[in-house]
Amino acid sequence: MGRFAYYSSSTRQPEPVLSDIEITVTTPDQVRAGETLNIEVTLRTLHGTIKDRPAGDIKGEVTVLIGGPAEQKVVAVGLTNANYVFTGKNVLLTGGHAEIVATEPGTYTFAPGEITVTTSDYPLTSVPKDPNPADSKTTVV
Repeated sequence: MGRFAYYSSSTRQPEPVLSDIEITVTTPDQVRAGETLNIEVTLRTLHGTIKDRPAGDIKGEVTVLIGGPAEQKVVAVGLTNANYVFTGKNVLLTGGHAEIVATEPGTYTFAPGEITVTTSDYPLTSVPKDPNPADSKTTVV
């Protein structure tokens, strides 16, 4: 898990606001070349929501930047708030998933990139203040 600085803006708040977001990118320690490599993502805001949010009201995606033998970007989809979130509380989004087929041997790294979140009220986009460091790595043999 890492704490990353992001500029976030929305239709409600068009001027970008800087805030920290905790993101965890989880990958297996090792896979064989040709196997599917699963990427799981969770996200927690470190600022409170502006109003109560029922379970499933917040949906999100996180772009994952993959470094190593086969550099690429994938989008982890399916992030959502599994629990009710009260006004002023941090939001935990779980269930983010992406996958690739690792064809080249070597060490792959995974860093969070752009975040897109949609609530029942408005969409929100967050971009890293600076390139984020890797939060996970996998060795392909």
